[in-house]
Amino acid sequence: MGTTPSRRLALAAVTVALVATGTAAPAQARPSTPSRMAVAISRPATHPPTTWATPLRTYTRSAVMDPAVAEVVRLVNLARADAGCRAVRVDARLATAARLHSEDMARQNYFSHTSLDGRTPWDRMRTQGYTNGSGENIAAGYGTPAAVMAGWMNSSGHRANILNCSSAAIGVGIGKGGSYGTYWTQDFGYS
Repeated sequence: MGTTPSRRLALAAVTVALVATGTAAPAQARPSTPSRMAVAISRPATHPPTTWATPLRTYTRSAVMDPAVAEVVRLVNLARADAGCRAVRVDARLATAARLHSEDMARQNYFSHTSLDGRTPWDRMRTQGYTNGSGENIAAGYGTPAAVMAGWMNSSGHRANILNCSSAAIGVGIGKGGSYGTYWTQDFGYS
């Protein structure tokens, strides 16, 4: 009691090939660590449109923002201000894409930028009507906004997405359940 298990970060260099060929890791293939952070990915220079055989669901929620989501956005904007970047605004389309991805990872018990049905972050953003995404960060197992932000800021790839001064918009999503308990997604956009 009184000790916190160490957090494990799964990090590597980001390449466009990761976006194109990344696969979702099934829950049983992952190490049983208390938290996990994926490689941050940034938008590739070009991304061909994808057509899906079945329509994808879109949802909207009330304008009231989850307090944990609001705190992540606040912490992102503090970090950006310290780096000389303008604040990002919350975009409902990015927020919906991020929330649905976090909920999907929790519900289906996986951890990946690529959904089990093959959708990439850019596909999920486009489904919500946002066509100018700049990056995505995901993490799992962190219990508070401060903890997940500390993890992201201590990872060069995730930090680069947060401090990309060209980004103007953000969406944050949280999903509960699965092996890690809490799944976090940040989607960033240029417009």
